[in-house]
Formats: sequence, structure tokens, C-alpha cells
Amino acid sequence: MELAQIEAFVRTAREGNFTKAAEVLNLTQPAVSTRVALLEARLGGPLFERRGRVLALTPLGEQFLPYAERILAVLADGVGAVRNYQNGRAGEVKIAAPTPFLLAFLVESLADFRYQHPTVDVLIRERNKTTIQEMLHDYTVTLGLVNAPVLDRGLQPILRLDDRIRAVAAAAHPLAQRHEPLHMDDLYQHTVFRVSMFPEMTAFIDAAAEQGRQGSGGAVIAIPMVMARRLVTLGQGVTFLPEHYVKMDVESGDLVYLDIVDMPSLVSQAVLVTRRDRELDKVHREFVRIFRARWRDLIR
Repeated sequence: MELAQIEAFVRTAREGNFTKAAEVLNLTQPAVSTRVALLEARLGGPLFERRGRVLALTPLGEQFLPYAERILAVLADGVGAVRNYQNGRAGEVKIAAPTPFLLAFLVESLADFRYQHPTVDVLIRERNKTTIQEMLHDYTVTLGLVNAPVLDRGLQPILRLDDRIRAVAAAAHPLAQRHEPLHMDDLYQHTVFRVSMFPEMTAFIDAAAEQGRQGSGGAVIAIPMVMARRLVTLGQGVTFLPEHYVKMDVESGDLVYLDIVDMPSLVSQAVLVTRRDRELDKVHREFVRIFRARWRDLIR
């Protein structure tokens, strides 16, 4: 049994066919098929069965997959430890998150970590949820901060954070100057930028943006959160964003929270995850400890 055979098996299980696995491994499709066949011969039975155009794990494959993944995880950790030793560094923290979570949670966490552990290398990637999950499986990163839910059974939640969704506008916006209680109807006379993070939030903002067509010249403007944040800061309209994503803008006076009496309670849920078969090393455990201490009020 060779490591290349195990790697071919795990990648094929993840991709669902030999062709895609070959592309990722930079091999030919016959080479991947041959490696899996040799592994099947060694284990004494088939690891995959065909279901249409997709390969599915046999009961034997399901039994072996967790152990195969664990082998690759241990190897990746061992290679990382050797490289750290050779380079004379204390270790490396590797984490990925989408832009809103980077700005909301990782800037201050990194500042805390760097203050306490200045000799540890840090690699932070800005990616979407799907890519982050792939990076975790490929050992490119060790931690991922993604929005809930996490349905991948190969990933293990470490902690969850609840961040309240708030309506925001520029400090000079007419709605920010109002002293009486605001209602959702008051927003519809102004541009409402449509953003999306999770199903409940998307449904609510879709409805608000449709109702707000009259205030935005008849158009619905659907844009990424980072653009909405900037445009609202420039006084272009109102939107709904996680509280800690815009916290610094509010503290600086560029944005204000709009308290809307009939707005439903919405919460953005961030989940810090790692591979289920991977035990965190010392530096990643320390990063999680510092992250937890920084955001303990939001952790549930």
C-alpha cells in the first residue's frame, strides 16, 4: 500500500469521479484509476461503485475513508512541523474566511495573537465558503471561519458566534436625523441595497429591496456586502449588515445604526471549523483560545 494510492482514493471519493480527481492531482485518468485498483487489490474489495456518471463509496470504501484521510492529515502535520523546524520558526497559523468575517472578527483577533506570539507565522486567506471547505480538506489551511450551517460531515465546528444584523445609514442620511421611532415603511422612500449572507437574511432583505423600489428609482440594487458598506458610508442609501462588520464605521461616526421598531430579529452566524480528523497543534489551539477570549460575548 502506497501513499499515492491513498491520496488517489481520497481525492476520487471527494470529487466523485476519476477524471476530476486526476485534474486536481495533475495526473492522467488511467493513472488515478490504476492507483485505486491497486489499493482495492490490497484491501481485498472494491472501494467504489458506479451510480450513473458518479462514483459512490462501497461499504468497504466508507469504512476505509476516515482512516485514509487521517493518514494524509498526520502526514501534512508532520511535513509542517519539519518545515517549521528547518526554517527556525515557532509555527504557523493558517486560516481562511470571507471578507465580512475577516473584517468583523479576524483583524482584532490577529492583533491580539501577534501581541502575545510575535514569532509565529500567520497565513490568512480571503475566500468564499465553498473554497474554504476545499482548502480545509486539502490541508491548505487548518482553520476556517464560515457562515452557518456547515453541512460537511468531514468538518468539525469549534465554536459559533452570533452577530446581530443591523440597519445602517450614513450619519448625514435623512433617516439618521430622525428623532422619532423608525418603521420599515420609512426606509422605502430611500435606496435599500440588497445584500445576502444566509437564507433568513436574504428573504427579509429581498422583500425590503422590492418594497424600496420607489426610493431607488424603481430599481433593485443587489451588491456584495463590501460594496454596500462603502456606498452607505458615502450616503447613497441604507442597508442591513452584521453589527461587528460595521462597528468601526459606527464608532468613527461614518455610519449609524437605525433602530427600526418592526424589524425582525436577525443574527449572522459564523462558525470556526477545522477538519474532523485533525487535532489542532499548539499554535492553532492558542489562536482559538485568543479568538474565544476576544469574542466571548458573541460565542454560544
